Amino acid sequence: MSILLLHLVVIYKPDSVELYYLSKPLLLFSLAVFFINRNGFTTVSIKQVAAALALSLAGDVLLMRDGEFFFLGGMAAFLIAHVFYLLFYFGQKLKVSLAALAGGGAIAGAGLWTLYTYVNTPPELELYLYVYGIVLGLHFVISLLFAYANKGLQWLSALGAFLFLISDLILAFNKFNESTVYLSIAVMLTYGLAQYCIVLSINDYLEKGRGD
Repeated sequence: MSILLLHLVVIYKPDSVELYYLSKPLLLFSLAVFFINRNGFTTVSIKQVAAALALSLAGDVLLMRDGEFFFLGGMAAFLIAHVFYLLFYFGQKLKVSLAALAGGGAIAGAGLWTLYTYVNTPPELELYLYVYGIVLGLHFVISLLFAYANKGLQWLSALGAFLFLISDLILAFNKFNESTVYLSIAVMLTYGLAQYCIVLSINDYLEKGRGD
């Protein structure tokens, strides 16, 4: 959390470019080190989460650069990261809940509607953004089923996926509508908390011996 706070301060007061380029990658790098140190690198489940964190780190690095190529590359890295999170959840205990499916689907749908209605997405990027949005929405819905099936900190997975959705909506608005330092801070605050919540939840689940 201290690294996240440091990065937020750097965004607000961009006096050091070097510190900016160092602090952002450190967010996911530190989470990955924490996760692997606590769980090792042995099971399929652990490797799936580690892959999601590594791809998120790659996405962070790519999005630090300007240009459509880097934006699409970063978005692709995050999309595959969500797929690895989904693969992890599908390999664990899930419990179908109509309320969770309906609520999660409604929130995911509201996110897509917000993207379509309020974000000035360039036409050439619309398909990529909507595909990404659908995968992120699915991540949120499945994380609800994961939380519903398990006790403990697993509710943090759903909270993390929800914060991920909020972060990416703010990111899209900040990039394609009006860019401000406060929106940039909001993006990284919600994103950092999202990844932290997801990792904390999954770590708790694995340490209790419920992962494969």
